[in-house]
Amino acid sequence: MANSRDELVDQVLAAGRRLAAAAVRLHSAVADKQGLSPVEEKALELLENSGALTPGELSQRCGLAPASITGLINRLEQKGFARRSPHPQDRRRLLVHVHRDRQRGADALLKDYLDTVVRLCADYDDEKLRTIAEFTEEIARRQREAAERLSR
Repeated sequence: MANSRDELVDQVLAAGRRLAAAAVRLHSAVADKQGLSPVEEKALELLENSGALTPGELSQRCGLAPASITGLINRLEQKGFARRSPHPQDRRRLLVHVHRDRQRGADALLKDYLDTVVRLCADYDDEKLRTIAEFTEEIARRQREAAERLSR
């Protein structure tokens, strides 16, 4: 057990690094089971979480160059995971969508893991779960900001 605040903070930082590494490994395994690269899997997850995006928006959120995004979208379309459609307000632009069946496939692969997380949540009262959720959201926000700064 940690004896001081500094040790507790060190434990939080170390746990965060282990969580990030485990997430990369899990998403790589999910990607592999679907015949995708980890980057393709993460791009699909971004699209699922935010809805359809323009290639430029996807490029910015993924941190990939526009030329790389074009190739990524082409591969996702060829593999049947995504599709392009005209932008409803600006016909010069396109939107990239995830095929509905894709979500079900990824969900099925993650079901056992997600079930274990739900069972873990049962060990915590509502106040602790709120704290964990708030902390996790704030960490995610700070990671996005750090990525943005590093991408400049």
